[in-house]
Amino acid sequence: MKKFTTGAALLALSSTTAMAAGLDRSGQSVSAIFAPSGTTTLSYGVVMPQVTGRDIGAGGSYENVGETYGQGSIAHTHQINDSANFALIIDQPYGADINYATAPTASRLGGTGADFNSLALTAVARYKVTDRISVFGGVSAQRLDSTVNLNGFAYQQGIVLGGVAAGIPGIDAQTVGAAVSCTPQAAAAGIACSPAQPLAAAAIDGATGGNSATVIGQAAAGLAGFALTGGYRFRMNQTTEPHYLIGAAYEIPAIALRVAGTYHFETRHTAKTVENVLGATTNGTVEFVTPQSFNLEAQTGIAKGTLLTASWRWTEFSAVDLVPDRLGRDLVNLDDSNRYTLGLARQFSDKLALSTTVSYEPEGDELVSPLGPTNGLVGLSLGGRWTDGPLNISGGVNYSWLGDAKPEVGGNAQANFTDNHAVGVGFKVDMKF
Repeated sequence: MKKFTTGAALLALSSTTAMAAGLDRSGQSVSAIFAPSGTTTLSYGVVMPQVTGRDIGAGGSYENVGETYGQGSIAHTHQINDSANFALIIDQPYGADINYATAPTASRLGGTGADFNSLALTAVARYKVTDRISVFGGVSAQRLDSTVNLNGFAYQQGIVLGGVAAGIPGIDAQTVGAAVSCTPQAAAAGIACSPAQPLAAAAIDGATGGNSATVIGQAAAGLAGFALTGGYRFRMNQTTEPHYLIGAAYEIPAIALRVAGTYHFETRHTAKTVENVLGATTNGTVEFVTPQSFNLEAQTGIAKGTLLTASWRWTEFSAVDLVPDRLGRDLVNLDDSNRYTLGLARQFSDKLALSTTVSYEPEGDELVSPLGPTNGLVGLSLGGRWTDGPLNISGGVNYSWLGDAKPEVGGNAQANFTDNHAVGVGFKVDMKF
C-alpha cells in the first residue's frame, strides 16, 4: 500500500491540468516533499478555454476571450537523514491570458485583455516529529510581471469622463457625461443625448468660472481618441520577492492515510509601472500582494489497490488590490476562491493505475471582472499512470464546465458569458535516481 500511495495518489491529484478560479494556476501544492528520496518530477499541461459572450443590449460578440496557455513544473526530493528531507519546486502559481479581440469602436469591452505571468522557486524542508506526525516550512522567490489593456465603450466612458471630472472640484463623471452627451463624439461612444445637458454644463461653468465649453471639448476629444490610441494600457515590470509557507501532516502508512495542511503567507510586492492613455505616458510604482492561501490535501486506502483522495484550497483573492497611479482604481477586482476535489485511484497491476477526479468551485457574485469572465466551475479529470522500474509516466485529460458570468465596469454589467468550458491535457514524468 505504501508503494501505491506515492504513485497513484499523486496521479489522482496532479496528472491533469485544469482551469481554476481567479489567477490560480498551479495550486501551490508541496506534495513533492512526500515523494521518495531522489525523485525528480517533470510535469506539463495545456489548457484550452472556450469563453464566449455578448454585450448586453446592442454591441459586440466575443468569440473566445480565453487564450490557450501552458503550465509546467519541476520538483526534486532528497532525504537528509531518517527524520528530515527537503524538496525543490519550480512552478507557475498565478497567471491570466485574456483577450477581447472584438473592435473597441463596436463593443463595450473590445480591445480589453491581460497577460499576467509568474514563476516561483521554492525550497521546502520537512521534519518527522514521530512516525506519524511531521512539520514542514519553506521559502520561495516569487517573480511576477503583467500587461493589461482596457478598451471599448465601457472603459472609454469610465476612464475619459472620470479623468476629466478628476480635475474639477465638486464635479463627477456623470455630470461630465451629461454635459458632453449631445456631441457627435459622445454619440459614437454610445452616450445618448441627455435632457440634463444644459444643467450639467451650467454646473461645470460654476465650478470652472465659465469654462464648460473647454471641458466639454476636452471630454469630446478624449472620447474620440480613446480607442484610436489603444485605450488604456498598463505594464508592470518584473518584481521578485520572498514568499513563505508552513505546514504539517499526519500519516498512517499501513493504510496509506495522509492528511497535510499548507499555509502560504501573503506576499507584498512593489513594482515599477508604465501607463499610457490618450497619448500621455505616466511612470510610477504600484504596491500589491499575492494572496494568503490554505491547502488541505488528504488520501486514504479504502480497499486493496484503491485510494481515495480529497483536497480543499482557499485563496484570498479579494486582498489583491492593484491600483495604478493614473487609473486610480483596482485592476484585479476578484473574489476569494474555494476549490474542492474528490478523486479515486485504482491500481490494476504493478505497472498500470487509473484515476478519476471531480473538481468544484462554487459560484459567487455574477458580476465579475472582465479579466476573469467566469463564475465557478465543475470539472472531471481522467488519468492513467504507467510504471517501469524507476520511471513513472502519467497523463490525463480534464473537462471543466465554467459558470455563467457578467463582466462589469463601474458596478454595471457590460456583457453576458454563458455555456462555456475548458479542456486541459497534461503529463507527468517521475524518475527516481
